[in-house]
Amino acid sequence: MVQFSPILKKSYWVLAGLGITWAVFMVALLNPWIQSHALYAHKINTGFWYNVSNPEQFGFAKGQVTPFSLNTTDGETLYCWHVLPYDVYLEHEDEIVQKAVTHTEDFKASVAHKLLRKDSESRVVINFHGNAGHVADGFRTHTYRSVAGIPKTHLLTCDYRGFGYSTLRNAPHLPTEPGLITDGISMISYVLQTLSHPSDRTVLLGQSLGTAVTTASALYFTDPSTSNLPKTITAPSPIPKTPQAFAGIVLVAPFPSLPILLQSYKIKGFFPILSPLKGYPKIRAFFENRIVDQWPTLLRLQALLTSAAKSRVHISILHARNDQEISFQLSEAMYSSLETSVLSMEGATASQERRTIHGGERVRRGAFVYRKVEDGDAATGKGKSVELEVVRFGGHNEVVGFSQVGLAVRRAFEHGGRFMPGLDVE
Repeated sequence: MVQFSPILKKSYWVLAGLGITWAVFMVALLNPWIQSHALYAHKINTGFWYNVSNPEQFGFAKGQVTPFSLNTTDGETLYCWHVLPYDVYLEHEDEIVQKAVTHTEDFKASVAHKLLRKDSESRVVINFHGNAGHVADGFRTHTYRSVAGIPKTHLLTCDYRGFGYSTLRNAPHLPTEPGLITDGISMISYVLQTLSHPSDRTVLLGQSLGTAVTTASALYFTDPSTSNLPKTITAPSPIPKTPQAFAGIVLVAPFPSLPILLQSYKIKGFFPILSPLKGYPKIRAFFENRIVDQWPTLLRLQALLTSAAKSRVHISILHARNDQEISFQLSEAMYSSLETSVLSMEGATASQERRTIHGGERVRRGAFVYRKVEDGDAATGKGKSVELEVVRFGGHNEVVGFSQVGLAVRRAFEHGGRFMPGLDVE
């Protein structure tokens, strides 16, 4: 009988233990309750250590952030932040500091809303964060400060139902795909209808799970009757009669759909989900068919491009090459599919720049990959355009606060979606 060395024995048991742990985890995920908690991780946050009602604790100036409540169309209450841009804050600093609040039920009664409303050139970024945590978790505040540096640009962001201080009153008392889409639609409707802010001065920004919420919500305001959204979402009143043309839709680390993502996804870049089943297609299909929330983002992006008729649609996809959780190759595959859709439109053109792994090909602004496609109307600012930028650093979470994201937002506002590349200085 072959005798194994103590090291090999230990390795064997470690691998066996990992395999058993993975198998137990996969079986547990068949339970919708556990699946929801694993996907949204809404109970995992740093609220025990940090007070999100004290934005100064996260590096913001006194009164720069106004925490407020936003009621959804189905009766949930979302905990939200409004972040003032630096230029507006500096101009009105005394008034803002004197009237700073820790929370308000009515944002329209705040100084922040008065400053937003009085400026006819004001802009709004509606931010949709990823899973887990709360509005101020991790690198999310880096995003807010990056956007705050763009002149006249206000940022609104909310925790989804069940996240942070947001409520979870409705059955099944879990975050769900229809529920989060309802939250997203409610946020956008609040800006466009309640605050009367125009869509063409509004950018939608999402990261990771937030890209799925962003896309679904944008599709609703383009085509409320689309069959590509769950029928159980609760629509606002009145329903939009005409497609809303947003200044831009910026997606950071998106994925085509949840089943496709899970084929390669690793929790924190280490613990795999469906990839061990690559050689067992029937077993993998068994698990994929039991994923409750599918989040078909690519399908919805395609519908967004084709449903918008003559309305302008500008989509920017950004991804970090060193993302250990969601591979940048998924963004490339998504872009390729969208490129095909746009190229079927009249007068469409596409371009691509790529750096080889050895740096042999030069890509402007030092990006690893830059690709763009636009139809014949894009030059007038009323057509369809899609950009892909794969940057070399930033991982999965930190990248959302990087300059490339802030620049994508600024380009959407200032250039009508037209990319104005600089020189590669490397």
